[in-house]
Amino acid sequence: MNSKQILYLLTIALLLTSCSSMYIPAVRSIPLLEKKGEFQAEGGISTNSVYANVSAAITNDIAVSANGNLSYRNFSDRYDLFTHKDAEEPTGLLEPDLRGKFSHRYIEAGIGKINIHPSFPMKLELFGGAGMGIATDVVSNSRYDHDGNYKTNYYSIFAQGNLGLKKRIVEAGASVRLTYSIFNYTANLYNNDEDDDFFKKRLSNVGIEPMLFGRVGGNNLKAVLRIGINLMPPISYGDEKISRYHGLSGLGYTMFHYSLGVSYRIGGNKSHKFH
Repeated sequence: MNSKQILYLLTIALLLTSCSSMYIPAVRSIPLLEKKGEFQAEGGISTNSVYANVSAAITNDIAVSANGNLSYRNFSDRYDLFTHKDAEEPTGLLEPDLRGKFSHRYIEAGIGKINIHPSFPMKLELFGGAGMGIATDVVSNSRYDHDGNYKTNYYSIFAQGNLGLKKRIVEAGASVRLTYSIFNYTANLYNNDEDDDFFKKRLSNVGIEPMLFGRVGGNNLKAVLRIGINLMPPISYGDEKISRYHGLSGLGYTMFHYSLGVSYRIGGNKSHKFH
């Protein structure tokens, strides 16, 4: 396999796994806080959403955080950076289906332990919390095999560990999140209430979401780059009736995640120097 073929396969993988879906991993808070009164806010864009998060240390050991994601389809004609709402079905057998799915909204809150092992040169934090999301879509037979309205309300709990190096100019590290989510899925085919066309199902899934991040800039304001992956079992049940419903065949979630943003920090320890 030559380099062009490898690049082509990697590009397809990027497009397929960056699409908007029934579940989009949260662009979580990774604050690396040090002392009471320190506050960090961050906002930016990803391949499929805009996001914002805030964190604040309420003591030298405890911090709180909040986060929200809003996918592009909520306010534009695009599901994500790669997919317009009117994207056509692929014509070739080997051509990937890049049509987006679902407009997505998500919000969460958490509380955590900061300053674990203060003498250690890297910052270690442990957070836990809960969130809720809504994914909706309306499709027509011009894009799929049938008309339909689809909605998924879901609720997640998570545990998250952050490890990073924090200097005056550069901050970098990794975060790993474990999630458990319950999905309440509803499909109304052909927009009527007949039993054969109105479908409800409660689903659950677990996931591991590792992420790398880097922040570069001044004392307070920094640019942020994040790269993450979401590892969940495929949402696929082998049942012909179930698999025909929008979002329940295949992954059902966004796997890779890329984002760019800006962070602003106040109240932190200004005594350390970059070296």
